Amino acid sequence: MEQLTNLVISDRELATISAVLLKLMNDTNATSAMLIDKSGQVVAVQGTGIRRNATTLGALLAGVFSSSREVAKLLDEKDFRNIFQQGVQENIYTSMVEEQWLLVIIFDRLTHIGLVKVLSKKASDELTRVLERVRNDTSRTKSSVLNVQFRSSVEDTIDLLFRD
Repeated sequence: MEQLTNLVISDRELATISAVLLKLMNDTNATSAMLIDKSGQVVAVQGTGIRRNATTLGALLAGVFSSSREVAKLLDEKDFRNIFQQGVQENIYTSMVEEQWLLVIIFDRLTHIGLVKVLSKKASDELTRVLERVRNDTSRTKSSVLNVQFRSSVEDTIDLLFRD
């Protein structure tokens, strides 16, 4: 399956994704919502408090999700499609959208998990439609955008590794 890094999401599609996340956040009274790919690359973020750490959080949550799928295999389960992490102040509900993306909702202890599950399913269905359009749109030049982003990312990483 094609990885997200090979896909180009237009401003219009990104706005649609952000609107779905914002609606989910508002309807569930969540503090944040994000869409990431299975490798942890952040597609979109809505909410307060996680924007600064979104890249790190995305990578860690993707790792947790991947680990849970391996646990499922050990239990002779096909896979786990949802993860609920409960903390003292914050909870995280992660669900798979298709086989490539993860929808993450961060909410406090006052929000009912049942509401989050039901509304995240509805949001997942909407996101699936948008992401299908992205995947099926071959009219855009994907390699040129990827190269600019990749080059910038590599330069930033090298700068961090070799700074004085």
